[in-house]
Amino acid sequence: MSALGILSISPSACIQDQGRVGFLRYGVTSSGAMDMFALAEGQALLGNTPDAAAIEFAEFGGRFKATGPLAVATSGGVMALKLNDIPVGWRQVLALRVGDILDVGASIEGVYGYLHVAGGFQTERMLGARATHLRAGFGHVLAAGQMLQVGAPDRSVAINGLPRPDYFDRRHLRILWGPQSQYFDAAEREKFTMARFTISKMRDRMGIQINPDCGPIHAAAGLSIASDSINAGDIQVTGDGTPAILLADRGPSGGYPRIGTLVTADFGALAQIPTGESFTIEVIERAEAVVLLEKYRNKNKVLSASLRPMLRDPRDIGDLLAYNLISGVTTGASDDES
Repeated sequence: MSALGILSISPSACIQDQGRVGFLRYGVTSSGAMDMFALAEGQALLGNTPDAAAIEFAEFGGRFKATGPLAVATSGGVMALKLNDIPVGWRQVLALRVGDILDVGASIEGVYGYLHVAGGFQTERMLGARATHLRAGFGHVLAAGQMLQVGAPDRSVAINGLPRPDYFDRRHLRILWGPQSQYFDAAEREKFTMARFTISKMRDRMGIQINPDCGPIHAAAGLSIASDSINAGDIQVTGDGTPAILLADRGPSGGYPRIGTLVTADFGALAQIPTGESFTIEVIERAEAVVLLEKYRNKNKVLSASLRPMLRDPRDIGDLLAYNLISGVTTGASDDES
């Protein structure tokens, strides 16, 4: 069976899938990919099942060697990519042969990039998922010298690509009022909604600290509320008035007041905003959030309809004669003889 060997890799790289759902009552949050749409892109490109696992990188990738024929694909935030030292495109399928070297470099656009393989990476399943969740004790970061086993592909894989998704340009995120928004008075809530937030360097898979340009946001209840369960996307406000958005590897519960909750459809957009860039928010009603979620899920389901061939059959090119098919051809005579 083919495998992918790790020659070098960024220290935060890990295996992720759709995560573990249904274990919050046992104190286990879902984990899973930071950008679920990017995960779905890879599944569509390779024809994988929705639960197939991929490698998630944050800002930098690694160097890999194929031990046999493999079909791989990349998705999410764009990173410098080379196959056998030749630059290749992102968000497309690549056919690797025995001994081929794949280099995934630094981020060019976005933050989280993904490397997928046809058949998915076959790491150990724990509570029904392969997702790494270090704080909960599931899995581990990847390291040089590891050999990642690959599952058998369900079908042959075409050399297709996908267009760049538009959420990479989104700098206006949508939220619902949170479970403790009533503890913030009207003036504080208005200040919160009118602010521009900057992505702090205090960020990881647990959450992102966001610094508002309006100064600290204060809750009338202070820190005296009872601890309760936390949802992905909850925006908690710490004692010094700094908001943070809790994400994939969040804790199961907390006692800081939560002023808002990011809508699920905007999780990928937030995750891909680079450190130091800013965004604004808009508070929407629950009914609108439900509609956005349905549209987001439908977009994931029909990704295969957006696939486009990267290697074109000349018979399918209507304007074939307009292409320069052979370059460097001359009459054979020197300039002086012509």
